[in-house]
Amino acid sequence: MFKNYLITALNNLIKNKLYSTINIVGLAIGLSACIVISLYVKDQYSYDKHWENSDRIYRVNCDLDIPGREPVKFRWSPVPAMPLLEEYFNDKIEKSTRAFPSTMVIDTGDAKFEDTLVQVDPAFIEMFHLEVLSGSLENTLLQPNNIALSEKVAKRHFGEQDPIGKVLTLSLENYRSDYKVTAVYRIQGNTVINLPLLSLFDDINTPGIYKSWLAFSTQSFFLLKEGVDINTLTTLMPPLIDKHVDLTPINNNPDLPSSDYMSLDFQKLEEAYIDSPWDDTSAGGNKTIVMSFAAISILVLIIGCVNFTILTTAKATQRAREVAMRKVVGAKRKQLITQFLGESTFITLLAMLLSLGIVEIMLPVFEIIIGKNLSLDYTAPSVFLPLLVMLIFVGISGGLYPAFVLSGFKPGDTLKANQSKETSGSMSLRGVLVIFQFTVSIVLIIATGIIYTQMKYSLNRDPGYNKENLLIINQIGTSDVSKNKINPLKQELQKLSNITDVGMSQLRPGRFPNTNIMFSRLGQSDDSQLISITGIGYNFFKTYQIPFIAGRNYSEGRDIPEPYVDVKDITIGGHESKKSEERSIIINESAARRLGFTSAEEAVGEVINTTTVSNTNYTIIGVITDNYMSSINAPPVALVYLLSPDQPNFMTLRFKGSPHLIAKQVKSVWENVMGDKELSTVFADQLLEREFKQEQTEIKVFISFSLLAIVIACMGLFGSASFTVEKRTKEIGLRKVMGAKVKNIVSLLLWQFSKPVLIANIIAWPVAIFAMHYWLERFTYQFNSLLMIPICLTSGLIALIIAWLTVSGNTTRVAKSKPIKALRYE
Repeated sequence: MFKNYLITALNNLIKNKLYSTINIVGLAIGLSACIVISLYVKDQYSYDKHWENSDRIYRVNCDLDIPGREPVKFRWSPVPAMPLLEEYFNDKIEKSTRAFPSTMVIDTGDAKFEDTLVQVDPAFIEMFHLEVLSGSLENTLLQPNNIALSEKVAKRHFGEQDPIGKVLTLSLENYRSDYKVTAVYRIQGNTVINLPLLSLFDDINTPGIYKSWLAFSTQSFFLLKEGVDINTLTTLMPPLIDKHVDLTPINNNPDLPSSDYMSLDFQKLEEAYIDSPWDDTSAGGNKTIVMSFAAISILVLIIGCVNFTILTTAKATQRAREVAMRKVVGAKRKQLITQFLGESTFITLLAMLLSLGIVEIMLPVFEIIIGKNLSLDYTAPSVFLPLLVMLIFVGISGGLYPAFVLSGFKPGDTLKANQSKETSGSMSLRGVLVIFQFTVSIVLIIATGIIYTQMKYSLNRDPGYNKENLLIINQIGTSDVSKNKINPLKQELQKLSNITDVGMSQLRPGRFPNTNIMFSRLGQSDDSQLISITGIGYNFFKTYQIPFIAGRNYSEGRDIPEPYVDVKDITIGGHESKKSEERSIIINESAARRLGFTSAEEAVGEVINTTTVSNTNYTIIGVITDNYMSSINAPPVALVYLLSPDQPNFMTLRFKGSPHLIAKQVKSVWENVMGDKELSTVFADQLLEREFKQEQTEIKVFISFSLLAIVIACMGLFGSASFTVEKRTKEIGLRKVMGAKVKNIVSLLLWQFSKPVLIANIIAWPVAIFAMHYWLERFTYQFNSLLMIPICLTSGLIALIIAWLTVSGNTTRVAKSKPIKALRYE
């Protein structure tokens, strides 16, 4: 019997080549899209699940809510937090560790480069089992001056050489020390923990400022004991913070307990990547986007299954006599259902095999779009079993309705009429399914249009500075040697004819200021405000072309720069008794409002004071407009600009002419002045585009899947149109005999196939607008929502034109044929 079913299935495939091809290719495209997106979804949800006991590993996050400022959520915690928690909850915490990252200049002897050294407690390698490729991680964590390299760093800077035993010199500002390489390791699986280089956390020599409860400088992790509920720790945190945490340096209301300002939250590490509220400044996964991609891939697969149903029900009229004869000779309906479901599964199997080939072609392209490497191991049970389930599910669901419709034909009615049979139900079903296909396609087209429009709007918004023709040199002052060469580098660059301005700063586009101190108007210390600070050079505002609302810019010889303060000597608060210093300061509009000034003009000439890190009276000499340097999609922050020309992190060059030429010239000057120090540059407009990297990925995926959905829908429409035109061949011949023109017949048929597309538009527009309004909520600044109307109209017109192009060729060919051929049909 199986052999008979197989032969029948093959005969039907060969006999109906066009419909078979459409079925198999449509299903294959849908299956391949589903497989590729499934790999992406699996990758996004795999973060930190590979660690042993990963379900009991928690990260300590910190929430800070200071009056007068927006609440801040840190994925970092203070250095003393984890030791206190382990001591207080020693009966609930099994192990704990901290990770203290620092960007260092690493000198291998042959070359210098910058990377992140992560200092950890010894328990780190007990909680997170890294694959050791050479050496010993246990030896690495015996003393602070041992260091381990990740495989990526080792290969990048040592190639195939074994780095074990080599000595590296690490430096940061006035810190400089030699480290001996004792291990090379590899991290298997995805993780939110960044570990380029590893060494022992040096509690003794860590600067005091980093040990403050106000310095959020470490990532803290602990392993909860089995059977312990994390909520038992959470409920005990407020009294613990009130007892051990002193926030008076930034607390302008000493009567309030510390727990009103700060809270420590415990987040399962497995949940730290997708939609983590504490990871808004890092590249984390977005659950909405992941689920959207998954939903789109499923919809594309459903469209492929819909194609199968459309074409199978359409061809059912030609198999009615076959079904009738089988029933006459004794076939049971159950056997017929089995036969047709078997044919459906067989077609799905062929489509699955074709889809795997398409996946191999699609995967490298998709990896480029999303910027991640995905792998597909067909022999792994985690891959093979889902493919098998998908094969069975799609095979049965795709052929379920056709199987019951075909097996339900009554042999007497079919054979008595001596003709094939088409039920009104099958015709209605085909119409509904075509509408569904185009509804999905139009929704995707509208979504693509709205995402593109929002991207253009965001990128073209005025950021408050001139982003064009700005080249930024990164991390120029991370060592004493570099600092001594900054002024010579600046002087040499200014000699280039294409460079018009050079500005120094601790801030660049795309970076949020991460330092905040308390300011108050002179004589109003009870009304202190926590405000962000950043250091700049004399020419910063001119280079970025940021306008002043009132006052003036910093002037050499007139304004005194901030003194250099060793990070080891910084303390927070308690500087009231020290001698007061006098300096100038520039603030932005938001800072002026925060400090209680009614206008920028009122602020100029007024004095504000801070005792957070010094006792300094600052005279406001200028107020600039708010800008969106930190983020084009976030409201401006209150910010004061301290004069620190000799302590920059970035050098910004305003140039004219070719960006390629200026980059080449800067590299040449850099090599002459800085020697073998690694050069890192970026254009300001590129930084703005990076902010919307996720959205750029989304638009590429939406475009790709919109095209796939449209292709599959058009294949189904083409097949359905071919069948309809074939069925109405005699009618077309009669119409021509009666004097109908070709254009009349083509218009009649095009209108018939336009109706489901028009209905699809009516359904798709509100669905797409509702969904995209939800998507747009992530943007603080949105384009005019009225623009959605022309986007919907354009998308609907595109779908209609595509439908016309799909069926016009076939209808025109039949309409042009001679009536005698049509009347001889059947």
